[in-house]
Amino acid sequence: MLFVPSSSDFLAILPEIILTVSAAALLLFSISARPFKRYVGEITLFIIVVAGWARLTFPLPGKVWGGTIQIDAVSSFVDLYILAAVFVCVWSAGPFLRRAEYEHTEFYSLLLLATVGAMVMASAVDALPLFLGLELLSLPLYALTAFLKRTSISLEAGLKYFVVGAFASAFVVYGLALLYGATGTTNLVAMGHAVRAMDGLNPLLALGLAGVVGGFAFKLALFPFHSWAPDVWQGSPTPVTAFLSVVPKGAVLIALFRLVDGMDLLILSSRWLIVGSILAIGSQFLGNFAAIVQRDIKRMLAYSGIAHMGYAMVAVIVAGLDGGTGVLVYMSAYTLMNIGAFAVVAFFSIDEGEAHLISDLQAQGWHRPIPALALTICLFSLAGIPPLFGFTAKFMVFGAAVNGGFVWLAVIGVVNSLVSAFCYLRVVYVMYMKPESSIATEFSPSFTLTAAAALTAVGVFVIGLYPTPILTAARVAALNLVR
Repeated sequence: MLFVPSSSDFLAILPEIILTVSAAALLLFSISARPFKRYVGEITLFIIVVAGWARLTFPLPGKVWGGTIQIDAVSSFVDLYILAAVFVCVWSAGPFLRRAEYEHTEFYSLLLLATVGAMVMASAVDALPLFLGLELLSLPLYALTAFLKRTSISLEAGLKYFVVGAFASAFVVYGLALLYGATGTTNLVAMGHAVRAMDGLNPLLALGLAGVVGGFAFKLALFPFHSWAPDVWQGSPTPVTAFLSVVPKGAVLIALFRLVDGMDLLILSSRWLIVGSILAIGSQFLGNFAAIVQRDIKRMLAYSGIAHMGYAMVAVIVAGLDGGTGVLVYMSAYTLMNIGAFAVVAFFSIDEGEAHLISDLQAQGWHRPIPALALTICLFSLAGIPPLFGFTAKFMVFGAAVNGGFVWLAVIGVVNSLVSAFCYLRVVYVMYMKPESSIATEFSPSFTLTAAAALTAVGVFVIGLYPTPILTAARVAALNLVR
């Protein structure tokens, strides 16, 4: 039967339409109106605000487009923190690109298209839009990762990300095909019903799940699929690294959670607990211990990101209402504090072709007090130090594990959080306790980057002190996320 979309279908995805049309318009106007290029960053920020307004203003109709996409409280919650992350990335990108002499309109267009892919993926309840969103998210990021084409390290990062991303996408699409063969449907909800009706996992279903979970693990940079992340994060332009570190991971975590909770994997197969625990615990240990020995701050944050996805996986393993709430809160917190940290890294960037050494930050706590303080707050939050937002997020995730009867997962997570504190505090020690080097690097002041970093740091602090609104919103959204 031929599906004919209605006006409500188009209205439901109005934010995605605004971003897509705007991405194309930015490219066209940049060709025909040269003076327009000077204001493309500010116009992109306005577009993002309009898309956020559309998501907040128009109703959430539930399933649209023939039941393949679900626009509900989950979509609203995820879309808003994705748009917030992109807003700060674009805000930070302007001075960074001007300094690197790479201020091209296509940067902003690609960033908007990747944002649309993440939003589609997070809203998808069918395998077809899920994979469409994954590819729309990935393809622009391959180009953005290698955007600094005169810098060999950026080109190398783009090539590595493209190769690994292609493999991951292949795993996902073949896994989804096998799940379709085992269940006879591409709808994730119907797929979950069919799987729960089965007596355990048959070989076809097990292979399909392995493919999808493995592909998503690549995208999340979970152990043992993590090896690409440090090189890609280090070589990418810093605003792209900030985007790459949070937006794709949020979308993939939601998709993975829908799969795990919808199929009730924790009850369906005892092997899921083993596989999930290896992914979570292995990522935590490897990420935290590898971060300790890093000299480059972008590589340190890359390994830190591996560990943080290990924490988030604990909530995915547990699933249910507590797990869904934990995933949403954790990704909100990780987005805010990681984006803030990378805004400061962009501030302290001179040449993207050179390493971003932690030692370059010696005495910057006194010379550049606002960016240094913002970085300190974000790093303390990443370590889970109260009363910051990161502590609240970890409390929610570990609380979900305890409530689900997995106290040992929570204990391992707490131990790893203590280990991680060392690598974060080391950066703070260098900024405030180390004397200025005789060959100290001179960093150009940037009001825009300072403001972006300060805004995220204030958000981390304020939400940590008063988390009730976001916890309530996450709980309400999680009611729509679980089966």
